[in-house]
Amino acid sequence: MRYPVVVHNIEYAGFGAIAPDLPHCHCHADTLDATLQKMAETILQRLEEVRAVGKAPPTPGNIETLRNNPAFAGGIWAIIDVAHSHSSPSAEP
Repeated sequence: MRYPVVVHNIEYAGFGAIAPDLPHCHCHADTLDATLQKMAETILQRLEEVRAVGKAPPTPGNIETLRNNPAFAGGIWAIIDVAHSHSSPSAEP
């Protein structure tokens, strides 16, 4: 699955990222590269939590629709591609 992620530059504090389609999925790091790496790890962790309670992972939203949301204005958009085994509730670990 490919989840859209929005990253904002936080003046004097690095970068913050959020995956709008995954509740409570956000992170912070000093550099853009570190933020994207940490966001990938955070998404995988969140998907594992969803899977552990027997729920299906949320469907990734349309990036163009998300870009038009004023809450995400000024952000840098990226796509985090996670392996199918992490996104399927019935996959073996």
